[in-house]
Amino acid sequence: MANEFIKQNEKTKLQILSYYQMAGGILGIGLVIWLIAKTEVITGLLLLIFAVDIGLFSFSIFCGQQLLTGKIKRGLILSTINQILQILQFAILGFAFKYVAGFMLSVGIDLTTTFRFTFNFEFSALTITINRDEDLLKVGINIIAIFLVFFIDRLEDKIEQDRKVFEASVTQPADHITGALTSTNEETT
Repeated sequence: MANEFIKQNEKTKLQILSYYQMAGGILGIGLVIWLIAKTEVITGLLLLIFAVDIGLFSFSIFCGQQLLTGKIKRGLILSTINQILQILQFAILGFAFKYVAGFMLSVGIDLTTTFRFTFNFEFSALTITINRDEDLLKVGINIIAIFLVFFIDRLEDKIEQDRKVFEASVTQPADHITGALTSTNEETT
């Protein structure tokens, strides 16, 4: 009784989420490899940043793989973590972080020179900077990642609800048959 209680609609949603995360991760790793090939001098810090880049994009692929191989509960928990990591992006006092494995539609504010609202669209990107561009002051949120966190939460709830209904239907007929046999035996004696 592994995952047979999951309805086709939810299976389709799980597959789409899985492929989305895997495609975003694969594209991200491809971009990192392209960036490594274009980099002339790779320092220790840059190597560490590339390793984190590949690690995060690999994590996105792993999340999708977990969903595809039927490890639904673990896959959804990890997918939620993966999307939460993609919500906030910032560049403050020389430190910056932006992680996108898939699509990003962000809104934010840029206080670098003046106060202005920003809207950006990107796909599979990762920015990690340390002690660089200290004058930048930006904060943004990825609307798609927020949507996916809520989507995953609703999907988890629906799958759990389907599991309970399935388990109740599996145990209920057995109880009904036992009760019918008992009452039949009592009537014949």
